[in-house]
Amino acid sequence: PIFVVPALLGVILTTTMILMTALSIVRERERGSFEFLITTPVSRMELMVGKILPYIIIGIVQIIIVLAVGLLLFRIPIAGNLLNMGIVSILFIAANLTIGLVISSVTQSQLQATQLSFFFFLPSVLLSGFMFPFRSMPVPAQWLGEILPLTHFIRAARGILLRGSGMSDHLAELMILTLFTTIGFVSATLLFKKRLD
Repeated sequence: PIFVVPALLGVILTTTMILMTALSIVRERERGSFEFLITTPVSRMELMVGKILPYIIIGIVQIIIVLAVGLLLFRIPIAGNLLNMGIVSILFIAANLTIGLVISSVTQSQLQATQLSFFFFLPSVLLSGFMFPFRSMPVPAQWLGEILPLTHFIRAARGILLRGSGMSDHLAELMILTLFTTIGFVSATLLFKKRLD
């Protein structure tokens, strides 16, 4: 359990964050409230930020719960700085939320959004090092795993929580998560159309 809990934190966040934001816009389309959304005097970027912020708070609550359960039930030793863990977690949450927004912007129904979310979620679990040791996977699978945010979060989380490593030891992971968040946010903003077609 000591090795699994930090990775499990990433898997839980991936599942919930992507799915919740993936359903956010299409749910409004299906309920008929999308007309009110597109008539609001806010830009597309402001709308995307407004969709993300509440879920960041939910993600932080999930982190606290999972770490508390790990400490109380599994006696996970926390060797590193929890503030560093919080920074990495917020970056990872933001990356997942932007993926969900991209999915929500390109789908027309909640069913499509759910299917596309699981299409992204399954490779993340299989290729990130959560289920199998990353270095023992075939090289093509490692290449695919390197472009998934969960892979980099698991490395940073295990390093900080179990080995006590600092932020300087995970600059590559931080940069990739930041890049992923930026690309996802820009893509979601560009793909979102404030009209009904």
